[in-house]
Amino acid sequence: MIFSPDNFENEFEDAIRILTNAMPPAEKLIKPTLLHSLRVAVYLYTHGYNRITCLAGLLHDAIEDTKITFDDIEKKFGTDVAVLVQANTKNNTLEGFEKYEDLIRRCIKAGETGAIIKATDIVDNYVYFQKIDHIDGKEWMIKTGTILLNSLPTDYKDPIFYTLKELIII
Repeated sequence: MIFSPDNFENEFEDAIRILTNAMPPAEKLIKPTLLHSLRVAVYLYTHGYNRITCLAGLLHDAIEDTKITFDDIEKKFGTDVAVLVQANTKNNTLEGFEKYEDLIRRCIKAGETGAIIKATDIVDNYVYFQKIDHIDGKEWMIKTGTILLNSLPTDYKDPIFYTLKELIII
């Protein structure tokens, strides 16, 4: 197979293999988490986002859902990817909605790329919950999406934010 000159596709496939091998069995998860991570990453990849954004999007739930650590990600894919994944990782020392408010604050603090990954994550989760008619899940995504959109700096104009806004109709 011929890869792009920067070898990104090879690295992307390697990240998919690492995540796949680290993911717990489906029956131990509350939703198809591997498929969700792949959908987020493929959305970012097919919409022309850069290497760092695509890899961090793929791995955005890795620290939460697998034994993959920040250090593992940093060593394999670099500090920029690891920092974005960490920003998109819930702080389990917090409880209730405070955990999600903190998560959104950290995503925005990580810059527009952190917010792009979180918005893509919320869009994909919303679509999934809509597909299975999970009302509580959809409402949760509306709530988190609204907080994200209301917290964005005015200069964040990425199309995913408009997609999220249209989807949750705030």
